[in-house]
Amino acid sequence: MWMKKSQIIKDLDSESANEITSRIRWIKHKEKQILYVDYSNISTTDELLDAIQDVNNFIKKLREYNIIMLVDVRNSIANEKITVDALKNNASIVKPYVKKAAVVGVTKTQEIILTVVNMFSNLGLKPFDIIDDAKDWLIS
Repeated sequence: MWMKKSQIIKDLDSESANEITSRIRWIKHKEKQILYVDYSNISTTDELLDAIQDVNNFIKKLREYNIIMLVDVRNSIANEKITVDALKNNASIVKPYVKKAAVVGVTKTQEIILTVVNMFSNLGLKPFDIIDDAKDWLIS
């Protein structure tokens, strides 16, 4: 059975106030829903891989095809080959569901990874330094 995003949000609201996991939640910006993916402050590869898997599972279960998504990578690691491969795989999995995506907190090293992920997935993650700038761009 396919559920509408509004029904899933309603169900989630009653259970956990828009928080799907500690790292995935719906936020509102100027009356628009944005899927906020919080990869911030991740210090180990295992923690990042678990968070990526949670995002993959959630988006596939949601079955919504016009998601606007904000990814927060501030103060996180992303420099090992396994991490790059996982992020490329994640981007290719979520690509059919995501209409527009932005990322905040990208370091110089992560900028290279972002370029590789975008090249392989065609997801078009756009980097921003400021969350509000990313939110404004996402809803524009």
